[in-house]
Amino acid sequence: MNKLGIYFGPKVISIVETRGRQPINSIQISTSTISSTKFLEEKVPEEAKLAILLKHELTKNKIEVQEANIVLSGRDLIIRTFDMPILPKEELAAAVNFEVKKYIPFKLEDLISDFQRKIDKTNRKSYVLFVGIKKEALDKYLSVLDQLYSKTNSIEYSAFSILRLLKLANVREKGIIAVVDIDLLKNDETNFVVLEDGFPLFSRDITLISASQEEIAGIGEDQSGRALERLKRELHISLDYYNRKFPNKKINKMFFIIDENYQADLEILVKEIGLNIQFIDVDKYIYKTFPFSLAYLKAFSGSLSDISTDLKINLLLAKERTMKKISAEKPVELFLITSIRSHFMLVVGCLLIFLMIFLFGLYRMLPLKKELQSIIGLRAPVSTVSSETSYKELINSYSAYKEKVNTLDSLIKKKLYLTSLLDVIPRILPDGIWLTNLSFEEKAEENKTKLILDGMSYLGDNNKELKLINSFLSDLKKDPLFVKYFKEIMVTSIDNKQIEKGTATHFVVSCQN
Repeated sequence: MNKLGIYFGPKVISIVETRGRQPINSIQISTSTISSTKFLEEKVPEEAKLAILLKHELTKNKIEVQEANIVLSGRDLIIRTFDMPILPKEELAAAVNFEVKKYIPFKLEDLISDFQRKIDKTNRKSYVLFVGIKKEALDKYLSVLDQLYSKTNSIEYSAFSILRLLKLANVREKGIIAVVDIDLLKNDETNFVVLEDGFPLFSRDITLISASQEEIAGIGEDQSGRALERLKRELHISLDYYNRKFPNKKINKMFFIIDENYQADLEILVKEIGLNIQFIDVDKYIYKTFPFSLAYLKAFSGSLSDISTDLKINLLLAKERTMKKISAEKPVELFLITSIRSHFMLVVGCLLIFLMIFLFGLYRMLPLKKELQSIIGLRAPVSTVSSETSYKELINSYSAYKEKVNTLDSLIKKKLYLTSLLDVIPRILPDGIWLTNLSFEEKAEENKTKLILDGMSYLGDNNKELKLINSFLSDLKKDPLFVKYFKEIMVTSIDNKQIEKGTATHFVVSCQN
């Protein structure tokens, strides 16, 4: 049976149909054509437009969709790797869900997620690979495939799908290796992945040419030259991130998937890194005759579901497990209703017993009610409380009063005053760093506060800028007044931005209580 791989990339949607392990059909659709499709009304939902457009292209190319594998770019996913103590299998899921909250900017309840661990017995720890997607994003892609009357077999990360090309090329490298896939001309999302015996320790997605730069440069040598220069910087940044996170796990070899026309340029570019490199010539394994396209390779890799890798993460199966768990946790009321219907006579008998007990209780309560009325009649008159007020109403009034007092007390005593905190920042801010934005968010109902510091660092050297940012972060964590309010202080984002002097390092620091 033919198989279909569909890659939803940032620039194109690539579809490849394979028979065995050879492609027999392919389609590439620019994402810009979806919103500009003339035969669709503006009010039509995006997923409906996308489904109609895909159905039209599949019919035009005589491709019958039965089963498909979805491949997603990193922009749709949350991918994190972290270490934990070695735990029993039955405790692992709950521990991972607790630990991953430190590393993701969303509520775990809003995600469909899956994870896989690798046990390091030498260091007595587990490495956990966590992959998540927002529920609404996942439902959008599944809705598109449902409208194509297609069964979805798997949903996976494109950088992990493309690892099948290493298997196809008979690469059996063990130990720690890096795999980098690049498309300089069509500017698809570049992926940098480090594997230890097939398990991803680190992954990073890179955009080499921004939309504005692409519009100015156009497609050609100028764009590829800019992309090569950016790639050189990003490789250094990625390796620096990796080496800081895993100082004892050195990369033995780097594998590149790139257009053969740029292999010589890239070899010169990465020579200074000092690592062994090898290019994967994918053309001879898939026998295609058209120009190199990374989006095509990602869709093709997705269709090769029969080639197994060491990765077992599948977001579709994770969604199915979540749905089964919800179904298993049916409310007790449903069980009771079913029981009532099947045991009607038993229920009637129980109701009669309850009625008799209730009537007997009323009979026993009559003397007590008379005594209570007598006591109420002896109450001293109070202007704010009626003599007819019941005990329950008095308790409610007292509770409401107490709640108002607690609210006022909270407003007065527990209010976070920012003046002293904000005074700390300019005192420890080093030369070479300036803040471009500062935002503060307070959720009173959750008793949560969050301070976001958005800044830039410029020293003319990327490595020095990163060290300066780390120094600034360390000083924040050492300040007694600052850590009194904020228990979690971390860098959530680092990238490069162009300024008048050159390229500066842009960073975002998140401080939470």
